[in-house]
Amino acid sequence: MTLQNILKSETAGLKTQYIDMTAKWAAAEYKRLRHWANDYQAGKFGFGEASKTYYRLEYDITNPNGKLENYVGKRIKEANTHYEQSIEKLAYRISQKGLNVSNLKVKTSHIGVNIETTLTDGEKTVKAFTIIAGGPIQRPHYRYLIK
Repeated sequence: MTLQNILKSETAGLKTQYIDMTAKWAAAEYKRLRHWANDYQAGKFGFGEASKTYYRLEYDITNPNGKLENYVGKRIKEANTHYEQSIEKLAYRISQKGLNVSNLKVKTSHIGVNIETTLTDGEKTVKAFTIIAGGPIQRPHYRYLIK
């Protein structure tokens, strides 16, 4: 089994939590941005009728026929991509520590929404843990740190 496969197996709970947090955030963000776009179009910010452009907003938000599912689906796809890339980066960083993957023992624990994974080959030990953050306006995000 490769180091990436081991890490994916050990972090399946993190992936589920991260995707759920992202989906909830995206639904709330979509509603907030739609409300803002409607107010903007109505001229509530003092820009007048001449200013009908929406700076950097997606089609699903500015179009009256845009769909919540499309917006949330895009954010979930981005979250999956982030998860996959972070596993690749983590596997690379751990491999740089010189662990013998054939003798690898792994233990993972959850601490709230964060996880801590300890990898050891009997001689060397590496601890990898996440810091996950997010809020009503801040998109859920996380990073791995290694000791």
